[in-house]
Amino acid sequence: MSTNGPATTVRYGSWYDEMELRLAFPQGWTLHRLDPDDADAISDGAVDAAFAHPIGSPRLSQLARAGRNAVVAIDDLSRPTPAHRVLPPLLRELAAGGIPAERVTLLFGMAAHRPMSRDEMEKKVGPAPLAACRVEQHDFLGEGLTDLGWIEGGPVRLARTFVEADLRVCIGGVIPHNETGFGGGSKMIVPGLAGHETIAHFHGALPPRLAGVLGAAPGIVDRRAWSESVARHVGPLATVACVINSRRELAGLHVGDIVEAHRSAALEATAIGRTVVPAQLARECDVAVVNAYPLDTDPIQMGKSLNLTRKLGAKNSVVINAASDGIFYHGMGMGMGIDRYRLLRNFRRWVFDPRAVRTFARSLRAVRAPALAARLGYFTLNPLSYAEFEQQMQPRQTDPVSNKGAEPLVFSRKFPAWGLRQKHPRGRLFDTWEDLALELGRRHPTGRALVFPCAPLQLPVLADDSPR
Repeated sequence: MSTNGPATTVRYGSWYDEMELRLAFPQGWTLHRLDPDDADAISDGAVDAAFAHPIGSPRLSQLARAGRNAVVAIDDLSRPTPAHRVLPPLLRELAAGGIPAERVTLLFGMAAHRPMSRDEMEKKVGPAPLAACRVEQHDFLGEGLTDLGWIEGGPVRLARTFVEADLRVCIGGVIPHNETGFGGGSKMIVPGLAGHETIAHFHGALPPRLAGVLGAAPGIVDRRAWSESVARHVGPLATVACVINSRRELAGLHVGDIVEAHRSAALEATAIGRTVVPAQLARECDVAVVNAYPLDTDPIQMGKSLNLTRKLGAKNSVVINAASDGIFYHGMGMGMGIDRYRLLRNFRRWVFDPRAVRTFARSLRAVRAPALAARLGYFTLNPLSYAEFEQQMQPRQTDPVSNKGAEPLVFSRKFPAWGLRQKHPRGRLFDTWEDLALELGRRHPTGRALVFPCAPLQLPVLADDSPR
């Protein structure tokens, strides 16, 4: 069987060895590439204009006059946010208001992700800001947290450096997110700068806001709504909300109020990510091929690409995922399954900590569904520090997955096999595209494939093609 059929190229390998990857399908197949509406990168002038005309907030240079220091929270390398484009003009704004770079702290909001190396931080923000400012990385299990009590029924512990700053600014990428509608905004604070109990409440006790949804259901406090309530409570801050295009470029910038500027950015991200899918194509699709770019650095983020295949109901799902760092870690255990040893060890620690038990019991009162109660328990008892992960989890062996009926099919040269087995027990991993394409040909001699070249950014819209 030949793979000399229709072909297309997709971008691959965010932040690392970025390249154009050619995807050739079997002979006899039909290929449909579905791009988002997309947008061009904005100019430096447009970036400066966004800082000069903030949304729902005074200009940053004006806010800076009221304080002596500032903290700038930045998302980590698992997100495609081009912080290097917006940080230099942001620092100029702060300096104009009387806060020079030496009194600015760059605080990487890791949530429960792994720490970054110096080289990775430089990729994110550029060498000059990294050299000029103080630099910290948030540790959700560390000592540098301060307790803010209970806000809207949830326990709030945040990074002390952020809470105690005179001025707080958040840089985040506004891309579709299946728990908070879109990333960025207040999500940079909760969960980005939160402690374990706060992250457990956020992910466990509260209902999600699905990808692309701008507002909460009436009367519902969901994850985005609670995060924004906490942000408002923390006090004066601003957001630098970045919208990304299909080439991992800055396509829009919205500076200002933590909620208003974020909503404005989310509207632009919706327009850029809009992807029209003819209904007939969706019905006849044998394989939905989703490329995880530009969210293909951290293997555990792959679910954000699979969200799209689930919406289409394709017979087979194929994921292209560079998994550039090759490290399958999340401190809350997301995607890592249930490890009985870890749960038992953490339970022994937890049960002898009266404050932690009281916090869990009180957090449980906010739960409105049994499934959320189970999630809250899981996230409460399942934390894993990165140091423990390095000692216990790598390398790990795993049995091969049967070829028959495997789902999803994943092309990646760096995705750890044990991680795929944990997250997707029936999934099958391929280290060459050619082998995966041959498997598709065996399953569907005359198949039809829909290719989504930047799935995490794309918001499919089914186009009704029925006769009127």
